[in-house]
Amino acid sequence: MNTLNGTQGRSMTESLKLAIVGGGSVAVSFLAQFLRAWPGPVAGLDAGRRLEVVLFEPRAEVGPGTAYQDDSASNLLNIPVGRMSALARVPGDFLDWLRARDPAWLREQGVDEATPSSFLPRPVFGHYLRDLHRDCLALAARKGVRVERVAAAVVGVWPARIEGEGGGDGLGAIVLAADGTRIDAHRVVLCNGNLPSTAFEALGALPGYFNSPYPVADLTARIGADDAVAIVGTSLSAIDAIAALAARGHRGPVFSVSRNGRLPSVRSPHNRTVKLPDLPLPEPDGRVTLDGVLDSLRRALREEGGIEEPDDILGLPGPARTALDAEIARSQAGPRPWQAVAAATNDRIEHIWHALDDSERRRFHRDWRTLWMARRATFPMRNALTVQGLLKRGQLRVEAGFRDVRYDAARGLFEIACGTAEGGGTLGAPWLVNATSFSMDVEGTSDPLVKRLLADGHARAHPLGGFDQDFETGCLRDADGRIVSQVSVLGSLAAGTYFWTTSMEVNARLALGQAERLAREMRVAMERPMTRTA
Repeated sequence: MNTLNGTQGRSMTESLKLAIVGGGSVAVSFLAQFLRAWPGPVAGLDAGRRLEVVLFEPRAEVGPGTAYQDDSASNLLNIPVGRMSALARVPGDFLDWLRARDPAWLREQGVDEATPSSFLPRPVFGHYLRDLHRDCLALAARKGVRVERVAAAVVGVWPARIEGEGGGDGLGAIVLAADGTRIDAHRVVLCNGNLPSTAFEALGALPGYFNSPYPVADLTARIGADDAVAIVGTSLSAIDAIAALAARGHRGPVFSVSRNGRLPSVRSPHNRTVKLPDLPLPEPDGRVTLDGVLDSLRRALREEGGIEEPDDILGLPGPARTALDAEIARSQAGPRPWQAVAAATNDRIEHIWHALDDSERRRFHRDWRTLWMARRATFPMRNALTVQGLLKRGQLRVEAGFRDVRYDAARGLFEIACGTAEGGGTLGAPWLVNATSFSMDVEGTSDPLVKRLLADGHARAHPLGGFDQDFETGCLRDADGRIVSQVSVLGSLAAGTYFWTTSMEVNARLALGQAERLAREMRVAMERPMTRTA
């Protein structure tokens, strides 16, 4: 078995190891904030004893991950620059980084102006993350922390009591990578990213099928300019695919279909940042309810001078073209206070979610989640105008009532059934793009690490997605509900516990909490007297 620098079997009395599984945006956010929280060399320790960080990332580079990889400039962030930072305590970090860049380089990346309200190409944030990772390596060197990179995926994590450990609680975890690298870690942080969609597994090997729109540059490079394209989904991922096709000069028809046929809300460029009032007061029986949360949001809306106008907040029913025209007109005309209030929930979304009991969280998923995702997840005006133009020309059709898709091998076409129960039709296209988003079903995935953790009983599924976790620490709960203190989780697989874990802003805050907690724990472990082993 290969080992990291020949260290298999190294006693943990020599050093404490922190393993980070994954090297995308959340992992870099955690690493940067952990190193800032780490105080540096511990005085009085035996020579050679140190902290080591081992980061596992199979992709060529650490930083961008799949979310912010090199891609078309049409692939825009859906969050303005002023709210994009990998450092929770430095919300302007990305903006400061942009202002320090060469304007000519920014123009090459598709950036004409960088302001707090700008929506920039996603790959630009990937460059920021690459630079932040390089800064992490420099900071680690100054603080005496060794950072190692293993360019392989992790296939197993086994919480264990590490024999011979002299500094700490004796608990750790064995981490095994696909290339045979094995380490004994004091703590493990899983930042292993999004699970692939399993919506159309039977189509996976068919020509013309994309299980994700990303990278959109690959999508547009393969699809013929006059070919028909079907996109299953009408949310932000579908918008990215549509915008990319338009930017490439696509001439063929594009069909975007979903069950509800709703496009996302268009974010007004005139919105301002607001702060929410305190969490809703508990009901007389001590519960926090969705109705109480809604009352708090209504109060915040009134304080912002907004009114509760259903067509504005919920969107116009009917054809997507009519609804989008109304969205654009409202967003061009001035601020939309309800959008600002909804965006302000990011500041405490995980605490609001945690305050609800299980029945209220299930109620949200059953009755409100689809609408929330369509309205809360706004997209920028630039892409809205692109979609509007395609709809007006008749090149784009957005259809509701998606039922199913099958492949006609004789004609080489995907046939998409859509429409209402009273009547419908079938759309045909040689290309099919799955824009239904990634999966959070840990029990249904083929991911080796996730399957191993569940099979061994070291983790269990959260009923609302991802892994079940202890809210205070982010640590896994095992099959019996016990906290696995050696292993914590960040990113999309934490959604069941923290809800809105697709936002960099929220993930940076959650990463900060784990980073500071682990820095304290590992500092205490380092300061404990060592137990010499024979």
